[in-house]
Amino acid sequence: MKKIMPRGEEMYSSDVFNILFEYEIARCKRYPTPLALLQIEMTSSTSNENTEDNTASIFASALNAHLRSVDIASKTGNTFMLLLPASDEHGAHAVCDRLLSVFKNKFDTQSGGSVAFSLQIGAAAHGGGSDISGDELLQKTEKALKESKSKGPNTFVLIP
Repeated sequence: MKKIMPRGEEMYSSDVFNILFEYEIARCKRYPTPLALLQIEMTSSTSNENTEDNTASIFASALNAHLRSVDIASKTGNTFMLLLPASDEHGAHAVCDRLLSVFKNKFDTQSGGSVAFSLQIGAAAHGGGSDISGDELLQKTEKALKESKSKGPNTFVLIP
């Protein structure tokens, strides 16, 4: 088991995320670099009711520990958005695999309990260039998440 201590969620608000998302879309149009977007739905189960209030913080801390410094994360409820600048389809696939691998383990908490997470990930990637659209990338990600939900827990679907 991994020991994770809640230390703040360290996530952007959805408003800030949307501004950064539009900035990255504009950058990818100007300089044809790839961009990937992940939408993660997280559910948790805990062995200690005192831990339940901290599960989102525990998840966010563990998530941030396995991302690059340039990756942009946001949280709304139990849904997390990840923007992966300069990441193509293969990079998005690698991140999805890594996250499913990391979160298959239970995490010990400071309160003496443990928490387990179940993830469903929808991902989309674009090679960059003038034809990239933020709305289209978001729609693909939402479609991929819906397909992942139909496949069951701890799955991901990637739409190139």
